[in-house]
Amino acid sequence: MSRECSLAEAGKLLEQAQSVILCSHVNPDGDTLGSTLALGHLLRALGKKVLLTVDDDIPMNLKFIPGIDGYQRLQAGQIYPADVLVILDSSSADRAGNVLQLVKAGHVLNLDHHKTNTRFAEYLYLNAQAAATAEIIYDLAGEMHWQLDKTTAYCIFTGLYTDTGSFKYSNTTAKTLRAAAHLLEFGVDPSFISDNLELKSRETVTMLSKVLNTLTFTHQGAIAYLEISNAVYDKNVDTDSFISFPRYIEGVEVAILFKEIEPGFTRVSMRAKNIDVSKIAFSFGGGGHQKAAGCGLKADLATTKKQILAALETALS
Repeated sequence: MSRECSLAEAGKLLEQAQSVILCSHVNPDGDTLGSTLALGHLLRALGKKVLLTVDDDIPMNLKFIPGIDGYQRLQAGQIYPADVLVILDSSSADRAGNVLQLVKAGHVLNLDHHKTNTRFAEYLYLNAQAAATAEIIYDLAGEMHWQLDKTTAYCIFTGLYTDTGSFKYSNTTAKTLRAAAHLLEFGVDPSFISDNLELKSRETVTMLSKVLNTLTFTHQGAIAYLEISNAVYDKNVDTDSFISFPRYIEGVEVAILFKEIEPGFTRVSMRAKNIDVSKIAFSFGGGGHQKAAGCGLKADLATTKKQILAALETALS
């Protein structure tokens, strides 16, 4: 069980460290990468030795974020020492990939905004009201009087933009927008970020044409889902945005994307209008937010669909 700390306590822990390893979660998105890169930049400005890692590939449309080339994949069999290991935007240990096994740290700090956090780290700063972990980094910089610059602002803005769905999701608050406005004063160009995030490869569009054919409705149209079988799945193709297609169909309460990323293992992404899908994700070992959550099941596509749909139909009933 974690010791919950204040933002100031988290900042003090980092200021006292000389070497820090920062970890983004697997299946990385703009928030985990943006918040990690922003914190790395802030700590380097304080003279800290910083290593950035993620136990996964970085999507093509996120490679524009400043400093993204600085990420390293930790090598199995090697031990990486650090004063502090920081795991960002991760609600459970499995989201950190292999890092907890390979890093020997004096302290482990988790910075997160998911209400389903399992409190796996030694120290936890959790703000479930924050729109993104990037908002936590923005607050941390303010709390500790760390100086922002254009590079840090780009990283934080990307995280805010991503996790709020370009500031249109219900987690967007006045505080979020005030932070975004402040970041623009450092020279951030929102159109540059938007253009890069919306960029899709030809392979992605080709994949989308196949996946849309799997669109299925259940529960009198309240549930709509897409599926990507292991035979079709390609790890080099970014498919995370596909869930937006069933999500915005009239009458759909819950949208789901099933991806069998390897034989016998299926990832599930859920988006909802009213019901709390984070509870369902948590019951299957995942997590997230009330309206956006996910999990991974050690089961094939057919079995996973049956279990998730049964849970959702019970919730809707």
